[in-house]
Amino acid sequence: MESDQSIPVVTEEQHPDFIWTWKSNQKGTKASVWLPYFSEAKKIPRTKRWSISYNGGEVEVDFSRVDFVMFYGATGDIPIAFLDDAAKHGVILMIHRRNIDDPYVFYPSSFSDQDDLLSKQIRIRQHEQKKTYIAKVIIRERINKMATTIAIAPSLKKKLTSLKTVDEVRNLEAQTTARYWDKWFALLGIESSRRQDHPINAGLDAGSKFIFGIILRWLVFHKFSPSHGFLHEPTTYPSLVYDLMEPYRYVIEEAAAKAWVKSDKTEKNVIALTLTYIKKDLEELCFVPQTRQYVRKKNLLHGIVLALRSYLLGEMKKLVIPVEGIPNGGRPPKVGYRLPGSIYDCDRKRPTIK
Repeated sequence: MESDQSIPVVTEEQHPDFIWTWKSNQKGTKASVWLPYFSEAKKIPRTKRWSISYNGGEVEVDFSRVDFVMFYGATGDIPIAFLDDAAKHGVILMIHRRNIDDPYVFYPSSFSDQDDLLSKQIRIRQHEQKKTYIAKVIIRERINKMATTIAIAPSLKKKLTSLKTVDEVRNLEAQTTARYWDKWFALLGIESSRRQDHPINAGLDAGSKFIFGIILRWLVFHKFSPSHGFLHEPTTYPSLVYDLMEPYRYVIEEAAAKAWVKSDKTEKNVIALTLTYIKKDLEELCFVPQTRQYVRKKNLLHGIVLALRSYLLGEMKKLVIPVEGIPNGGRPPKVGYRLPGSIYDCDRKRPTIK
């Protein structure tokens, strides 16, 4: 971590106290800051900085260098003077907690950025060809993971590439998913389906809610609208969260399958074990060919938000989603982001993690 007399600048790594800041690859941008479990803010005398207390620690923030602050799990009081200073510098403030679909957002009255990320998100969402492209990339990665359970013919992938509308993408995904679930339940010896009342479905649902909260956190942190998806289009729920969950649903499904085998077959036990295995798996190290980094799997959930952000901002021409893979040779794809929490930044050897 690099720091100066004001805000800590954490470009690719997570601060030990779970502070995150993030700057765009575009020049001249300010930092976005995520502060966990805020408790108090005090103005530092004779300076332009604020001292913010959080979860047992403190950080100094200069609003002239910031464009966005998210208080995650906030419990304290925010002074009016703090809000005034934030508004003076055009800083957006957000209060958010896990599984809160509609966080509290403070916009300065002078906010009129017509070229922000949200505007780009909405414009591309209204463009049939571009939103279909995003949907296809997302489902391609979902189907790739299904290949460990069912046979995926090359013709299916070719058909996906040729689809022209989001409806066509959803139809192909639904047909493939139905075949996948039939095989998945059969391998576990369960006479049920995904939509029936069954302890393992309760585990799958609990896992989905857990991953939902993580992705939602990063979407609001990076100033997306969670309710404007590309694959899941209704705006009556956080559809974009479910879009970005698709490539990583295998994490939930593998955990639920393992939980079923190890459990006493009661719903409560299956749910508890599913969440335990998900948390454990997300801490595991994986190699990401797209960025040639070793990271913990949990950083993929942040990475897909960064990938979409980079694509919408025009920092890369293609949407390149980070997924776990194996080290390989050749030229890596050009991406406009780096994954946070990098353990090792090349593929020449696997690091040892204690």
